Amino acid sequence: MTERLNYIYLIKHKPLLAGLSAFQWFKYTIYALLTYNLYLFILEDTGAIPEAYPQGVNLNNLIEVYSASIDTASWVVLLLIFELETAILSDERLKSWQGYLLSSVKAVCYGFICYAFYGYFSKYLSVTDLIPAAQQNACALSGQGWSLIHSLNEYPAITADNCNSLEGPLQQLNNTQIIGDNQSITLLHNLAFVDVLNAGAWIVLVALLQLEVVLQLYQKLSEGFLKSSKYIKLALYLVLLGAAVYWWIDGSFLDFWDAFLWLVAFIFIDLNILDWHEETQEQAAA
Repeated sequence: MTERLNYIYLIKHKPLLAGLSAFQWFKYTIYALLTYNLYLFILEDTGAIPEAYPQGVNLNNLIEVYSASIDTASWVVLLLIFELETAILSDERLKSWQGYLLSSVKAVCYGFICYAFYGYFSKYLSVTDLIPAAQQNACALSGQGWSLIHSLNEYPAITADNCNSLEGPLQQLNNTQIIGDNQSITLLHNLAFVDVLNAGAWIVLVALLQLEVVLQLYQKLSEGFLKSSKYIKLALYLVLLGAAVYWWIDGSFLDFWDAFLWLVAFIFIDLNILDWHEETQEQAAA
């Protein structure tokens, strides 16, 4: 066995935290940071409610309001299940009731992930629903409950200190008291679009990984399929990396940092699948 196959053997047959290498500690630290990011996204989504949703949160807009939080929670659970399937549990256990239970939980996660994608798309439609602002002098709206667009989910109240930052013509997000100029609205639209693109790319990527897991479990994962999927995943990772870089430039550091951690985390899952496949091939040849 190679060194990585020894690692797979160790993590499958020893207690989770016994004898972990520096690499293994690094991997689980990444997973822990992603779990902490879920808490940060809940705070961010909640903070945007007073300005973006003045009518309050209800069952009809809950998925839109907390799309990032719901998406992240589903992905954290999904990531941990992938780790169990590809690096911890034996093939025998995955073919037993434990495997069926994990598959059921994953199905629920996939449902939430697709629903969150709908939430991102709904948010994109809401921020692109614009009307000309009735009041083109932003300073006249200071102290009257109006807000300005700073970024996606960031709508500070208009004050005498920031009202002059807007340059006409001003537009208003329909059914809200949020206004912005061409520059801030363009930024808002770009960020919302990248959210949709990023969520869609992740759905395609995880569907491909899921297919690889199923094929590997039943020893039908061929070298040809692995080679083809490698190029597809490379293209998807480049899209996701591009989204992360854009968030670094025009978004928030939290969005960039979260995207970077997810890229690293799923590279680990890719390595797990490759090691699992190689281990099976060596055992069949022995």
